[in-house]
Amino acid sequence: MPTPTPAPGDLIQLQQLFHAAISGGGDPTSLEALAPRLLCTGSLSVHEGIAAYQGSVKGKLIRCLQEIYPVCERLVGEPFFAAMAARYASAHASISPDLGDYGGELPAFLRAFPPAAGLPYLADVAQLEWHWHRVFNAPDEHGLDLTALSRVAPEQWEHLVFQLPQASALLASAYPVDRIWAANQPDATDSEPIDLDQGGATLLIWRDGMETRMERLDTGAWQLLQGFAARMSFGNLCMELDSGSNSLEADGQGCVDAAVLLPMVVARGWVKGFEVGCG
Repeated sequence: MPTPTPAPGDLIQLQQLFHAAISGGGDPTSLEALAPRLLCTGSLSVHEGIAAYQGSVKGKLIRCLQEIYPVCERLVGEPFFAAMAARYASAHASISPDLGDYGGELPAFLRAFPPAAGLPYLADVAQLEWHWHRVFNAPDEHGLDLTALSRVAPEQWEHLVFQLPQASALLASAYPVDRIWAANQPDATDSEPIDLDQGGATLLIWRDGMETRMERLDTGAWQLLQGFAARMSFGNLCMELDSGSNSLEADGQGCVDAAVLLPMVVARGWVKGFEVGCG
């Protein structure tokens, strides 16, 4: 379906009309404005050609979602997932040239999708899969510069702001989504039933070299890493955890000691950088 060569000033408008005509359910107004500017060859009309292109785009987006969310597809079955993904693709256009950026709103979509209401954990499983996908594809980065950290003067430590790896994500769920995810991997061998009432999970998903990993965190590590993610200074974080504010009790063993936990999280590779904030 070749198009006449547009004048330079018309190119952006033509692209916008074409995008609106094929995105989601298709914008009829944009299609009507676009149709006179298209030339068709073969047996397809302008409207039939646009419909074919729209179906191709939607099919590509559905396959993209299937690749990013294989556990969700396994949990609901391929027909349900394909129908759900088609609904999602109709409401959410791809706005990035990289298809790896597509699908980040699916967890929120599932929380409000009535046919999925019987699987209350599904949205959290989707959130885990999205984090896994983004962590796997995140840029490589250097480890924590321990030499530079050792040069920070003792009186400046309270102003340190530690940074989590770019290739990491924190996830809290009321359900054991890590076990659900693991039980639905192609090489899973654990056939034990999962009790949804056994309690939730606080998780860190991160990349260890070339390997993407997931760790279930205890209360202390979870609160410490949350503080890092919120860019709290180390001094303020130590005071908050030590005071037990916000019910930060570490598994019934008293208040969290951030200074004791710090070497452990550094050794695990869960801190990749730091900066010295203002005093």
